Amino acid sequence: MNEAQQLTLPWPVVGAVIIGAVSFTVFVLTNWWNGERERLTRSREVFSKAYVAVQEYKEFPYVIRRRRKDTPGEERIRISSELRRVQADLAFYSAWLMTESRHVHRSFSELLEQVRRVAGTAMHEAWLEPAAEDDSSMNMPKLDMSALAPLETAYLGEVADHLALWPRWVRRLFRRNTNE
Repeated sequence: MNEAQQLTLPWPVVGAVIIGAVSFTVFVLTNWWNGERERLTRSREVFSKAYVAVQEYKEFPYVIRRRRKDTPGEERIRISSELRRVQADLAFYSAWLMTESRHVHRSFSELLEQVRRVAGTAMHEAWLEPAAEDDSSMNMPKLDMSALAPLETAYLGEVADHLALWPRWVRRLFRRNTNE
């Protein structure tokens, strides 16, 4: 046999190797893409549930103010049990967000700290007020939660940055250039 005959591979073998390599590459990329989509779906769900827990906490000044007057002991137990559940949710999501993204966690922590300050003070004041007896006493005119809006927007912005296709720094750069 000469040298030319030794180096020649049958075309079906070459074709099979190429098809196998392409198929394997498609398989790996498909599995990676599906895993990435599952991760993003899970992250979206966790981020939104953390936000819901903050919103539930914000409602407690109203819950306390609108408690039933005829069963004060039962209402204290009911409200404190609900508040304990929400506090546990907040702690759970805070810990989870720490593992998902330090940027999202930092933003969530800042929001949570301010929510606890504003809503916690309002809860304290609501407990000092008598329970609502009629429709006119359902309002809480002194309660102003507008200071929370920028922190909520910042949290949702960090979530959007984390879930985006483009890296965080590219989105920030683009956002800064469009705001000028």
